[in-house]
Amino acid sequence: MKTLSYYRITADLYDVLVPRDIEGICNSVSRILARHTECREILDLGCGTGRFTVALAKKGVRVMGMDITTEMLAVARTNAKNSGVKVRFTKGDMRNFRLAKRIGIIWARGSIGDLVEMDDVRKTFVNIKSNLQGEGVFIFDVRDRSFYLQKFRDGVRKEEKVFKHGKRVITFDFSARFDKRTGIERMEGEIGVDEGGSMRRYEVNHALRYYTRREVTKFLKETGLKILEINSGYELDSTKKPQLVIVAKR
Repeated sequence: MKTLSYYRITADLYDVLVPRDIEGICNSVSRILARHTECREILDLGCGTGRFTVALAKKGVRVMGMDITTEMLAVARTNAKNSGVKVRFTKGDMRNFRLAKRIGIIWARGSIGDLVEMDDVRKTFVNIKSNLQGEGVFIFDVRDRSFYLQKFRDGVRKEEKVFKHGKRVITFDFSARFDKRTGIERMEGEIGVDEGGSMRRYEVNHALRYYTRREVTKFLKETGLKILEINSGYELDSTKKPQLVIVAKR
């Protein structure tokens, strides 16, 4: 059995596995940004398969995508080509990337939670600040620990899925333990890919961090980024969301 990173294994399946309201979230981000900046140039940091990057490009936004996973970037480039938009995708680590020139907006959708070490979060925020123009805006979201504390009362959850994707049958079998003190969830499990009777199995170990408002506020203040807004989710409806959406300014 092969052991690979979760994002490497699921790159060409990710958009099916993790559906999102792409149009709704992009419209929400546009409204949020309009309150704080006139800039129309965005770095989609941790862009993954580029689905949000491509959606923004379709709206006429000057956008580039960056991700650390080669397999995700390959899917992103294909998605852009199939959508008929020209987007620059580049490989980079959010902790230490360097842009050729500073940019007006950096959006990290869903990617900060992959940083489980506090030192990595600090490095990332400092690096993002250094890549923003003066008065540049940083918008990002994190999983809200207070929301998940209610959802995972015993700190353990299991997830089993079986679905078809083209000619392939994909099986997921995961167990996860949530540390209520640190906010870190560690997942262990297996992904099986059956392609016409030929089965491949992959072992997956993956960790995510869930944040409190206090932690996020502390990191931003330590970095010297000014908080403009902290909201419960993107502006899609009035219900409480499992994420915090934060807007800050250099």
